[in-house]
Amino acid sequence: MNAQADQTIRIILADDHPIIRKGIMALLHGSDIQVVGEASCPVELLSLVERVECDVVVTDYVMPSDSSPDGIRLIERLRSAHPNLPIVVLTMLRNVGLLQALMVTGVKAIVDKTTALAEVHTAVRLAMMGHVFVSATFEGRLARFGNHSVTKLTDREGEVIRLLVAGMSVTEIARKLDRSVKTVSKQKTDAMKKLGLRSDMEIYAYAMEVGY
Repeated sequence: MNAQADQTIRIILADDHPIIRKGIMALLHGSDIQVVGEASCPVELLSLVERVECDVVVTDYVMPSDSSPDGIRLIERLRSAHPNLPIVVLTMLRNVGLLQALMVTGVKAIVDKTTALAEVHTAVRLAMMGHVFVSATFEGRLARFGNHSVTKLTDREGEVIRLLVAGMSVTEIARKLDRSVKTVSKQKTDAMKKLGLRSDMEIYAYAMEVGY
């Protein structure tokens, strides 16, 4: 699915708001980037990627759908089916855990949908070249957690996070999972470190955005 460096870069553009898609297409008009397919939901995007040759996918992070996953699950599905296809993610979410989770999936660029859509051209070109791009509005937030180990949670850590979000205390989780309070507390702490989260409120925000 790769184009030569001196040829037009073909992208599939996905966003559930037609105005956003038109705005991006207007920004790209006359450039070396051509929109070869538009999608308004995850189902359309997944179908287009299978049917239409492209070099880069540019997709909104949140495209709610009853029949197909969005968010991290959509990105992971795209990466699994097409591991070499560069993905540029558009998002207005600023949760550090979410941004780090996106980087872990292997996306090539994260563009701030609220203030930096003009950066889409740069993001696509860099992604095509194999480089990583992050909007300046996100860079500072990510840099603050640069020393954290950004890796996927273990099954047990994920289980603890899900139960915390469900409203259970560490003591209740320990009782439910037949673990010690000390073990559950450590799993909670380890998960927060991996995700760059500093408080229970940030855990809840991350879980809502990622879909825990």
